[in-house]
Amino acid sequence: MFKRKNNRMLAMCAFCFGVAFSLSAFAATCEECWQNCFAQRVACRAAGTPASVCLINYNACGRACGCQIP
Repeated sequence: MFKRKNNRMLAMCAFCFGVAFSLSAFAATCEECWQNCFAQRVACRAAGTPASVCLINYNACGRACGCQIP
């Protein structure tokens, strides 16, 4: 009986570790995508494009990331 309980606990820990690992990878991907969108916004402003246009493009880029807005 003890071995069965121990195996369940080990399986539960492995599952939680896997979930945490995948969430951190997803968060890193989101961060990289948003940083890319921000770099595009800075380049847009540096090119002399109106701020409103750059902001619209930035928001569209962020939505395409599929992540929450930081």
